[in-house]
Amino acid sequence: AFQRVAKGVYVAIDREAACVVVEQDAWDAVKEIPSRSVDALVTDPPYPWLEKILAIHTTTRRRMRWQFEKRDVDRELGLELFRVLRDGAHAFFFVPAETAVTRPHIERFISLLEGCGFVFNKRFIWDRVRLGMGYNGRCRYEGILFMSRGPRRKPCDLSVPDLISEKPRMPRARRHSCEKPSGLLARLIRFATRAGETVLDCFAGSLSTGRAALENGRNAILIEKDATILARAVATP
Repeated sequence: AFQRVAKGVYVAIDREAACVVVEQDAWDAVKEIPSRSVDALVTDPPYPWLEKILAIHTTTRRRMRWQFEKRDVDRELGLELFRVLRDGAHAFFFVPAETAVTRPHIERFISLLEGCGFVFNKRFIWDRVRLGMGYNGRCRYEGILFMSRGPRRKPCDLSVPDLISEKPRMPRARRHSCEKPSGLLARLIRFATRAGETVLDCFAGSLSTGRAALENGRNAILIEKDATILARAVATP
């Protein structure tokens, strides 16, 4: 349960782990986090170029279109994210399925992150189990870029595979249109961190990253700019 402790600040505590949620723009909020204080990053950036895909109705139903501000991660934010991570810390960025349309954007994003100092380790796959839309084979997966601050440290849970099958919540039950299932996030968190360490999600949306962190004994820092989205996520179990 998230409790409001100040204007735009919420906290949830589970045993010895704590999750802090800040209602603020990621570009501003990350600047307030101390350098080398975060053990892992797990986030799903609000890519504006995906709007073109939605506009031609190939990957999602019109009734499920996103109702939030879209903005690409730029060099400014990339450098800040690199700064707050500890040496060797893992960083997971969700990306859409790779197609002729999305591939150039994904490759530019990887290049941008590498230009900020991140190392590309591998691409994980989230198998959503349920079929989506698409004319080049109905879409069933999303990619997850596994980056790190410099050479990655040894994974904390070697049982986590690079192909993770987890069903998403049904659309009507979601706190956010791009909500990721807690089971998926929990595996990434266990792979990247030990109990008591800290996870950052700078585009928190449904707050699922924080819930998954708490359930696994990790601390979390969540950032969400949209007050309406945040209010719904805080209020919905």
